[in-house]
Amino acid sequence: MQIKKILFPTNFEHLSLKIVEELFVLKEAGLEEIVFLFVIDRDEVSFNLLRGFDKEYADELSESARLRFLEWEERVQEAGLKASHVIEIGSPEGKILEVSCRENVDLIVAGRRRPMATDAIYLSGTTMGVLRRTAIPVMIYKSSLHNERMESFKPPSFERVVLPTDFSDPARCAYELVKGMKGVVKQVNIMNVLSERDFRKFTKQEIAMEESEAMTKMHDMVGELSTLGVVAKANIFAGNTVTETLGCQADNDAGCIVMGTTGKHGIVEAWLGSASHRVAEQSPVTVILVPMNRDVCYM
Repeated sequence: MQIKKILFPTNFEHLSLKIVEELFVLKEAGLEEIVFLFVIDRDEVSFNLLRGFDKEYADELSESARLRFLEWEERVQEAGLKASHVIEIGSPEGKILEVSCRENVDLIVAGRRRPMATDAIYLSGTTMGVLRRTAIPVMIYKSSLHNERMESFKPPSFERVVLPTDFSDPARCAYELVKGMKGVVKQVNIMNVLSERDFRKFTKQEIAMEESEAMTKMHDMVGELSTLGVVAKANIFAGNTVTETLGCQADNDAGCIVMGTTGKHGIVEAWLGSASHRVAEQSPVTVILVPMNRDVCYM
C-alpha cells in the first residue's frame, strides 16, 4: 500500500502551506500528487433573513480560496509533484469523504495547527466524523507549529515509526502501509499489548503461549521489513493500549505512530476505534490511522 495521492482539506489556518511543504518528504515513499480541498460550510452561506442563500458571499469565499490554491499548487509543482484543488459547498465532513473517494486518494491529512481553548486534543468533530466513516487512511498531523512560543519548529519525522498490532485485519493494513513507506521509514518498533483483563481471565500458561505466538508473528514482520532495508524491533508490553503505545513512542523518540482503527476481542487487548482515537488525541506526534479494507469507500 503506497501513498501516491493525498487529500489535504484546509480552511487556511496560519502556516498551512508550511505543513504541506513538510509532507514533501513522502516523495521518497512514492508520493506523486496532492489535492487541496476547501469546503464552504453551507451553514455560513445558506441562511440569510432577507435573501436566503448568500451567493455573493459564497462566490467571494470561493475566489479567495482559488487564488490561494494557485500559490500552493505552484509550490507543490516546484517540488516535483502534481497539484490540483477542489472547492465545494456543503458539510465539511461529508465533502471530505465524498472528494476523497471521487479523487481516489490514498491518504487524508487532518488536524489543526493548534488545540482549541476548550480541549487539549487536536481532533475536531469533523475529523472524528471522517475517521469513523472512511475506508481511507487518515493522517492526524501534528508538529511544534502549534506552539506560538517556539522560534523554530520540528516537523514530524517518518523515519522512526511505532506500529501497534494485534494481528487483526486493520493491523495488517497498517503494516502494509508502513511497508509502502519504505523509502522514508528507516526504523519500526512493532508492539503488542497484553491487557490487565487478559491477566485476570487467563492462566499464566495461556499468557505465555500468547506471548510466544505474538513474538513469532512480530519476528516474521521484522524479517520482512529487514529485506526492505528497514530496521525493526519486536516488543511485548502489558497494560493499557493507549498508555503503552505513547510510552513506546516516547522511549524510542518516534516521530509517527501507525495503527489500525478497529480490532477484535481475544486474549490480547482489543484495538477498537476508541483506543486508536485516544492515541491520536493524546499523541504528541503525527498518527496515521488505517481502517480495514471494505467494499465501500465510506459509510
